[in-house]
Amino acid sequence: MDKNPNQIKKIVILFCTFIVPLLFFLFLASGKVNFNKLPVITENVSNLKGAIPFRNKVTVLSILGTEANVRTHQNILNLYQVIYKSTEKYKNFQVVTIAPDDSNSNTIQELQAELVKVGGVDLPKWKFISLSEESIQELVTSFGIPAVQYDIKNGIDKVFIIDEEMCLRGRTDDEDSKSGILYNYDTNSVSVLKNKLKEDLQVVFYESKFAVKEPKLN
Repeated sequence: MDKNPNQIKKIVILFCTFIVPLLFFLFLASGKVNFNKLPVITENVSNLKGAIPFRNKVTVLSILGTEANVRTHQNILNLYQVIYKSTEKYKNFQVVTIAPDDSNSNTIQELQAELVKVGGVDLPKWKFISLSEESIQELVTSFGIPAVQYDIKNGIDKVFIIDEEMCLRGRTDDEDSKSGILYNYDTNSVSVLKNKLKEDLQVVFYESKFAVKEPKLN
């Protein structure tokens, strides 16, 4: 005898309501969520004894010089339009922009005012920090990458990803680099920001969301 269509419908609804979510939960709980992690380039990046709030945040770090020119402003706006607007929804995301405190210009104030003008409101996840040249040099040295040099006048055009554990993240298979290593992202290129930085940030957030913490041994 054929089953009553109403009974079959009830069985299907029950299966979709209870069984499918349960199977999905068990899949996640198993801790076997497979994805390609973004490589760690350097561990233990300096936060200058807490002067920079890296801990427990996924940070896009930009470092300015004493002279902010038209290109500096354009790069900051690129960062806002391509990265900040689409990424601020993540709870542990932030942008940190550092400038030397011995600058005679109002670089930070000018950039903040410009971002507020473009964004319409204050940007709570974008922090501007003034540091001495020595402190900035110490930070850059902690990246452990000799090719990255800080120019007190012009700063660094490229930005860095610092994860929640204060590790510098990047790529080891970048097709546009001779060595394959990508440790910073060109803010002058919208394509790089959109296709590399944005994508790599999403990987880091995904890692954080599905991280399986190992139990501590006594």
